[in-house]
Amino acid sequence: MKRILIVDDAKVVVSLIRVYFANWPVEFMVAADGEEGLVRAKEHKPDLVIADVRMPKMDGFELCAAIIADEKLAGTPVVLLSANADEAAKKKGELVGATAFLKKPVSPEELKATVGKILGIGES
Repeated sequence: MKRILIVDDAKVVVSLIRVYFANWPVEFMVAADGEEGLVRAKEHKPDLVIADVRMPKMDGFELCAAIIADEKLAGTPVVLLSANADEAAKKKGELVGATAFLKKPVSPEELKATVGKILGIGES
């Protein structure tokens, strides 16, 4: 069972992601902002973090950079989701160490393909 941390202040996005992966061997942890996401990541050591870019307190870029900088979390893959997926945003995602950068609204197929490739799993 893989553990995925979803960090997003939009409850509907969190719910949709849970539905997308309903048949997968994953369990979810949830945080509503980047600060809470970093705390949960340190507590639970997820196999993957899916984070929105625009959040209160600490945005997704800052969260990703903090995860990569943390000695115990440094290898954790981070998928950033953003409504603003222009080249500058994508470049910033690369610079902070994001594994993938996807444009919102992300299709279930694209998100599942990305997560499946990163975690080496698929639907069961």
